[in-house]
Amino acid sequence: MVGRDGIAFAIPLLIRSGIRTLTTARSNPQAGTDILWIGLAIVAVAIPRSGFQTLARLNLIGTSRSVEYAIRGDLLRHLFRLDASFWGHTRTGDVMASATNDLNAVRMMLGPGLTSMFESLIALPVAIAVLASVNWRLTVAAMLPAPFAVLLLVRFGGIIRRRFDRIQALFSTMSAAVQQTIAGARVVRSFVREKAEQSRFEGMNRSYVRLNCILGLYASTLDPLLTFTTGISVLIVLWYGGSLVVAHQLSVPNFVMFTTYMAMLVRPIASLGRVVNMMQRGMASVARLQLLFDETPEIDPGAWLEPHEARSNSAQEAAGGISLKQVSVFYGSHAALDSIDLEIAAGSTLAILGESGAGKSTLVKLITRTIDPTIGCISFDGVDCREMPLTSVRTLVGVVPQETFLFSITLADNIALGVGAVPLDQIRHAASIAGLDPDLAALPDGFDTIVGERGIMLSGGQKQRIAIARAILKNPRILVLDDALSSVDSVTEQRILEHLKGVMAERTTILVTHRVATAMRADHIILLRQGHIVEQGTHSALLEMSGRYARLARLQVLEEELEVL
Repeated sequence: MVGRDGIAFAIPLLIRSGIRTLTTARSNPQAGTDILWIGLAIVAVAIPRSGFQTLARLNLIGTSRSVEYAIRGDLLRHLFRLDASFWGHTRTGDVMASATNDLNAVRMMLGPGLTSMFESLIALPVAIAVLASVNWRLTVAAMLPAPFAVLLLVRFGGIIRRRFDRIQALFSTMSAAVQQTIAGARVVRSFVREKAEQSRFEGMNRSYVRLNCILGLYASTLDPLLTFTTGISVLIVLWYGGSLVVAHQLSVPNFVMFTTYMAMLVRPIASLGRVVNMMQRGMASVARLQLLFDETPEIDPGAWLEPHEARSNSAQEAAGGISLKQVSVFYGSHAALDSIDLEIAAGSTLAILGESGAGKSTLVKLITRTIDPTIGCISFDGVDCREMPLTSVRTLVGVVPQETFLFSITLADNIALGVGAVPLDQIRHAASIAGLDPDLAALPDGFDTIVGERGIMLSGGQKQRIAIARAILKNPRILVLDDALSSVDSVTEQRILEHLKGVMAERTTILVTHRVATAMRADHIILLRQGHIVEQGTHSALLEMSGRYARLARLQVLEEELEVL
């Protein structure tokens, strides 16, 4: 870019030489030849200038694309490191807006923005130095409108920054609204909320268009004002420079060179408006992206990024024993779990029962290390989970969650999500254990069926059975079924559990359930209430206690008898 501008600034000097040659043409018989050579020199200078300009722009634009690529990759990796505490207060639409609009604004700042800025920053000082060497008084006069131009840039720059911040905030809100509406399309339709949602979106959309139009008005006003300022400078040069020529204080060739340089400065100065626009947008987007990158997970990501070679009990070698000692979890001042002491022997089955809000899901989050205890310690085979790499914990534990998330890929790929490429026979075996055989026969393409966004083509029970097959294929040492059979009837549930008997016998299994018929299959049962273990033991021992568990068992038996009637 420096080479291109250096070549460009040689052109007015050649023009000055040509003017001088013309003024002495009567006394110089070689004037025609000299003019021809000067013209050829101008052409020779213009050709490499175009080449330098193309290379400079390709370099900056290529660099901006590379930076965009790197930031996008870093952003995705950073988002994967963040835990539930971040996603609990951040809308998906905000993240998507940053990953699209903000990244595009940063790219524009680093590409076209920097290109125009360098053009202006290089052209202005060089031109001013050359002009001052010719006539410093005329140069000072030509620069008189410069403070006005600086004032415009500062004033409009601040306005553009604030306006763009508001636009990006509204775009995030719109993205979040669209994402939620599409994700909840069934709910919207079932409650006949289509018109209401459309009206809400149209209101935001109108505001978005209005704010963009106002921003466009400011941005489009800045360029003409800067061009007008440059025009005043040119007018000063023509008036004052012309008077100097008439007074024989400035030669005609130098006056022509002066005006040529001023003409060359019109575009760089006018482009400063575009530079300010792109720079302010880019800096606003950088600030928004930085807020994302400044987010830190509650569970230190370094714990799972660092290798854990010093530990001999890796995820593959672990037996699967779990120990909770004086574990408490607080959400603000509310205790979700309070002073839990629990030993789960390797290879055993534990059932967890309790009413809604008793702490069952919190206990599952602790075991999967989605959260850490506020007080106390959780150990796997005697090793504090906080001393283990997070990847080892996640490999050790396989979870079938209450709400199953399926990707818009094939059924087979959804089942094999946690293990990658595996033979179809293994996928078929896991699906069979999970009770998917009857469903596969009804699907048009079997395992190659695309299940749709979030598994929209499937029922709730089918999605839960796919999640069970996914966990079985992962072959974890600890299997957690977090109310994973709530969407199937009791008969199907017992059939699936019968199929799972062999799988459960080979590993530690935790059953979170509301049904006593499911809990009675466990080696040990705990009953949670308001974050405390109020009863625990085997099925028969708990029945003999005639406590809450026994009353729950009698109630469910009565409900089943009434259903039969």
